[in-house]
Amino acid sequence: MPHRASGTGYPLGMTGIAARTCDWAKTPLGPAEDWPQSLRTAASIVLSSNIPMLLGWGPDLLVVHNDSYGEILGDRRPALGKPLREIWADIWNSMAEKAARVLAGETIYMESEPRPLRRGGTVETAWVTSCYNPVIGEDGTIAGIFGVVISVSSDARTEERIRESEERFRLIADSAPVPIWVTRLDRRRSFVNRAYVEFLGIPYEQAVDNDWRDIIHPDDVARILAESIDGEASMQTFLLEGRFRRGDGQWRWLRSISQPRWGAGGEHVGFIGVAHDVTEHKEAERGLRGTKEALERKVEERTADLQTALARLQAEVRERERAEEALRQAQKMEAIGRLTGGIAHDFNNLLTPVIGGLEILARSVEEPRLKRLASAALESGRRGAKLTTQLLAFSRIQRIQMAPVAVNQVIDNLREILRHTIGGGVVIRTELGDAGHALCDENQLENAILNLAINARDAMPEGGILTIATSRVGEPGGVELEEGDYVRILVADTGQGMAPEVLARATEPFFSTKPLGKGTGLGLAQVYGIARQSGGTARIESREGEGTRVEILLPNVEPPMADHGAVPEEGEAAAGEAAGADILVVDDDPDVRAFLIELLEGLGHRATGAESAAAALAAVESGAPDLALIDFAMPTVNGAQLAGTLRECHPDLRIVFVTGYAESDQLDGALGPGVPVLRKPFGLDALAAMLAETIGPSRP
Repeated sequence: MPHRASGTGYPLGMTGIAARTCDWAKTPLGPAEDWPQSLRTAASIVLSSNIPMLLGWGPDLLVVHNDSYGEILGDRRPALGKPLREIWADIWNSMAEKAARVLAGETIYMESEPRPLRRGGTVETAWVTSCYNPVIGEDGTIAGIFGVVISVSSDARTEERIRESEERFRLIADSAPVPIWVTRLDRRRSFVNRAYVEFLGIPYEQAVDNDWRDIIHPDDVARILAESIDGEASMQTFLLEGRFRRGDGQWRWLRSISQPRWGAGGEHVGFIGVAHDVTEHKEAERGLRGTKEALERKVEERTADLQTALARLQAEVRERERAEEALRQAQKMEAIGRLTGGIAHDFNNLLTPVIGGLEILARSVEEPRLKRLASAALESGRRGAKLTTQLLAFSRIQRIQMAPVAVNQVIDNLREILRHTIGGGVVIRTELGDAGHALCDENQLENAILNLAINARDAMPEGGILTIATSRVGEPGGVELEEGDYVRILVADTGQGMAPEVLARATEPFFSTKPLGKGTGLGLAQVYGIARQSGGTARIESREGEGTRVEILLPNVEPPMADHGAVPEEGEAAAGEAAGADILVVDDDPDVRAFLIELLEGLGHRATGAESAAAALAAVESGAPDLALIDFAMPTVNGAQLAGTLRECHPDLRIVFVTGYAESDQLDGALGPGVPVLRKPFGLDALAAMLAETIGPSRP
């Protein structure tokens, strides 16, 4: 039954007794069961053999050996798990270079190398012939050294082995077709082969003693001597190339390779070299030099073309990445916009009866305390309505009045408001260029500039400079902008600036770095929404400690034509509040619907409610009303679709959309441009004014 090394699972036969009893966990190699497979495999080979074998693992060459190699180690044991440099410390200077070569991927065969063996307290020299190979680890790199001792002999046969080795070397060298030589430390030759003698064309005895420096071409002698001295001093393999005079007087190009030789004790004893005649190659090089230079020029030209193409491609990739990032940002803002629009719709429905009811209460009650409470609640409701307006502006689905707006005039009109709003600690500078007219909603543009000015003021608590500048710019087009001319409105401050992570979220709704109660986080979001709703965009640049720059880009348009139409006579003006009309209220929210009916009846009208488009169509079949108040955002069939259907059946039916959430193009598509809209949330006065404008004079 074969033995197994403790924890390794490897069969040992008659070897590996020490390995089997070794507590590997106490060595740097660690427990055998944790060894990598490559180490386990190599160790298995070593421990399963009766031939002296050694494994050096890792950068420190930690030793695993079998019992046969242990006999060579003698008193150097125990050696398992120890670094090889510690085990052979007395001769490590001569072994280190060879170990490094094996770890670099070279296989080394050493014949009759002297090794001091220690047995029973005495030291004797043995002549060891061995071979060392690299071991590959799991990651494909060299992880260790695998060594096999082929023979061990005493020094009694040393001279015989040396003579045999020298004879074999001479036979091999003389059979080589290229010059080979061996030099001593004094740089004189101790051996040259037959090809070397034939190149010089002189007897062997003269060739060995011939000074090779005498046959170097005069133009090459200084360079070759300098390179030779540097190569020998490096103790590394080195190469020389130059012209040498052959025995027949011809100059031949030789390329030589010289490698250092080491003695039995690891000392440097000289060099061994070999030379190759490369004359034909050199002549071919000279003949092809013209072609090579021409080819190099073509390569350089082609490389320049490729570099230009690469630069263009890199620019296109960068532009594409920028466009993709802009698209992702636009898609994110679109999704957030839809969410905020939906939230605003629900708040509008909630606030409509709240504001209207509080308005009636504030007017009706006489008791001062109740009237004060009702007025305060009404003001809070109106602030909530303003918040929903900001949400709708961000979501870009609020119905707005798009028209050519003189941007510089808007800023001039805001000067006084800005001075009072910003305060005396901030200097306001205006640089109004030839901005012309922008297509936008004038009120929303004012709100955007005010929002940016307030943000700038908050960013400059110690004071600073607020700059508002205008100009016209051309844009090449992209993800957010079509190609064309735009009015540029710049609002810049010298304040604290924003960190990159804050800047990345600056236009997100409800994101704010201000203290609780100091802002809703909708300022920049609203500016972005206003710009996008107008067909433009907003761009923000900011660095901490360097201030912030916000650019609003709006489509540039021609100024409006002057209106020279007839002025209506007094009798043509719309009369006051109408009364006694039949009005259909269509809204899916029962509270809003009931509230509207209550207000309409309080104004003297007859009101009927419908919770859906189907119910509204059924109500109209029995008789068309004077007016239909229709909510836009309803399930299944929205208000615009219902209005289109009603107009097909009753072309003269007056329709007013009651909504705070409506796509302008959908409303215009249903009833044409200029369709009346009563925006939620609204009060009694706004409702009465809309009825008077829509229905006309009071009925008798």
